[in-house]
Amino acid sequence: MLEALIPYIKPPEKLIADLPVIGPLKLQVFGPLVAVGVILGYHRCLAFAKKRDMDEFVARDLMFYILITGFVISHWVSVLFYFPEDVARNPAVLLMIWNGLSSVGGFFGALVGFFWYLRKMKQPYLIWADMLVFGLLVGFTLGRLGCALVHDHPGAIVDPSHPLAVGPWPGGEYRFDNGLLEFMYLVPIVLFVHFVFGWAKSAPGRIAGLTCLLYAPFRFTLDFMREKDKLYFGLTTAHYATMIILAIGVYLLFIRKPTPADFAYAKDSERIARERAEAEAKNAAPAAT
Repeated sequence: MLEALIPYIKPPEKLIADLPVIGPLKLQVFGPLVAVGVILGYHRCLAFAKKRDMDEFVARDLMFYILITGFVISHWVSVLFYFPEDVARNPAVLLMIWNGLSSVGGFFGALVGFFWYLRKMKQPYLIWADMLVFGLLVGFTLGRLGCALVHDHPGAIVDPSHPLAVGPWPGGEYRFDNGLLEFMYLVPIVLFVHFVFGWAKSAPGRIAGLTCLLYAPFRFTLDFMREKDKLYFGLTTAHYATMIILAIGVYLLFIRKPTPADFAYAKDSERIARERAEAEAKNAAPAAT
């Protein structure tokens, strides 16, 4: 019988503290990779904003709000929909943001902060969505690499001869590693969007639509390869979410046409010119008196 082509490799981890209520705090490779992903994604967002003359201050504030809502709601979706028994046993798990994240929950959590902030600032949505997706692809891919290294998304048990089998796992079985599979799929998407697709001149909404269209079918298929999940009418929460994501991708790419309002976003050049004019007026005021 053939052995798995992909070995199960577990990087070392260190227990920092075992705190009451909160539980164990561990130093793992996952945390640093997520942090690096957030930093790189942040800078790629700013690079996009600079290229498209988008207000840098709005860009920075928007990223702050979506990071907060994205991480918090990502964790809540993970524990409430996938591991409700953990919440019943220890409700404090809802506060352990570092302990379990749902990618789909993160997307929808980010949308909460996204719509709230842009509505408050009276900004069009699509160009800012493109900016965020552009950077998110980098951060999310590195996060999935972290998932692959700590093996926190074990898939279904498979025969060791399967070309995508990973193992042996600690129990001796061979499985799909869904974090690794998603990472492998995301890498070419990131390379295509950043280095092939004409993102610097694309119509607002095109990057977001393309990413939704590429990601949703793969994620829908991947959820059939999970080890176990809470099912709702035979499908997981992510299955229903990816249907919505696919519909958004189809709408943005093939149905919706750009409008003048899509380009009426806060411009960095206008903000700089306004600030310069205000500074000159302020400096000229004492001389006039």
